[in-house]
Amino acid sequence: MLLNLREYHRPTGGYDWQAFQNALALLARGDVRTAVLAGGNDLLGQADPTVEAVVDLQELGLNRVTLETGRPDRLRIGAMVTRTALAEDPTAQAIYGGILAEGARRWSGSVQRNRATIGGAVATAAANDPLIAALLACDATVVLHLHHGVQTMPISEFLPRRVYILAIPALITDLVIVCPAPPIGGAIASVARTPADAPIVLAAAALAAANGQCQTARLALGGVADVPLRLPEIEEHLIGKPLSGEAIASAAAQVAELVRPAGDFRGSVEYRRAMAGVLARRALCAAWERIA
Repeated sequence: MLLNLREYHRPTGGYDWQAFQNALALLARGDVRTAVLAGGNDLLGQADPTVEAVVDLQELGLNRVTLETGRPDRLRIGAMVTRTALAEDPTAQAIYGGILAEGARRWSGSVQRNRATIGGAVATAAANDPLIAALLACDATVVLHLHHGVQTMPISEFLPRRVYILAIPALITDLVIVCPAPPIGGAIASVARTPADAPIVLAAAALAAANGQCQTARLALGGVADVPLRLPEIEEHLIGKPLSGEAIASAAAQVAELVRPAGDFRGSVEYRRAMAGVLARRALCAAWERIA
C-alpha cells in the first residue's frame, strides 16, 4: 500500500507519441515523487512512503504480443503484457524452444502472474527471474521512449544501467526479439528449494547450429549477481565448433570461475558457484537436444 499517494494518473491515447510524452511529463515533475504503475506487484509490495503519485500505463496500447508488419521474424512484446499472457502466447511458445513462455510461467503464483507485466519484470530485474534470463538468451532489445525520442538497447546493456535510464525519465514500451530460422534450441535449467519456489540459481541457453557446427550461442545465468547476466566467454567458446556433449561440458566447466555470487540463507557462495556450472551444462545440453 502507498500510504502517501495523493495523485492517480491514467494517460489515454493508445500507442501514440503524444500519449507517451504526457506520461513522461508527469514522471519528470520535480515537486511530486511519481512512479510508473504497471502490474503493481513490486510497487505496492515495496510500499515506498515517498511515492506521492502514480502513472498507470493501462491505456497506452502496450498489452499486445505481435509479429511486426513486414517483418514476420520480429516479435514485439508490449511492456504491459502480463506474464500469463506471454506464457500462453503461441509464438512465445514456439521460438527458442519455448523459453520465453517457460520463463514467464516459472514465477510466483497464478494471481501474481495475472498482474505482473513484462515491462515491470525488466525494470525490476530480479536476480533469479527466469524470464529475464530467457530474454537475455533470446538477445531481446528494449524499446525506450524518452522526451527526445525513441531509443533501443540490447537488454544485456540495459539491465545494469536501468535505474539511471528509467530515472531520466524513460518508459519501457516494448521488447523486440528476432525470431531465428530453425534449427535452434533453447532451454532453462534451475534449482530451487521446492518445485513451487523461485529459483536459487538458474541458467537459460539458446543454440543455433548448421552442419553440426554451433552458429549462435547464448548463455544467461540468474542468482549469481545483482541481475541476470550473459556469459560471452562461454558463448565464444562454443561458436564455430562442432556441438557435442564434450564441447558443452568443456565450456560449462569454466562457468564457476567467471561468476562472483553473493551468498545468503538460500544458498552459499560455494553452492551458487557450483550450481552455476551444473545448470549451465544442463541448459546447454537440453538446448542442443532440442535442435536435433
